[in-house]
Amino acid sequence: MLTGLAGEVPTAVLMRKQARLQGLIVGSRRHQVEFVRAIEATGLRPVVDRSFALADIASAFRHEEAGAHFGKICLEF
Repeated sequence: MLTGLAGEVPTAVLMRKQARLQGLIVGSRRHQVEFVRAIEATGLRPVVDRSFALADIASAFRHEEAGAHFGKICLEF
């Protein structure tokens, strides 16, 4: 929740649209800083499957939708 712990949730609208709400907890700022330090210390690098020009973003989404990728799909600008 990027807006904090309080906020209005439009329950009726979500139910009418049969929407699904799924949360994701990622940890604290301190955890992020420690994680970045660990990545820098180990030299860990992400696996990049393919890069697309920003103008070709539609192809990038089609590539993701196909599910044939292994690793990150990047956009370059």
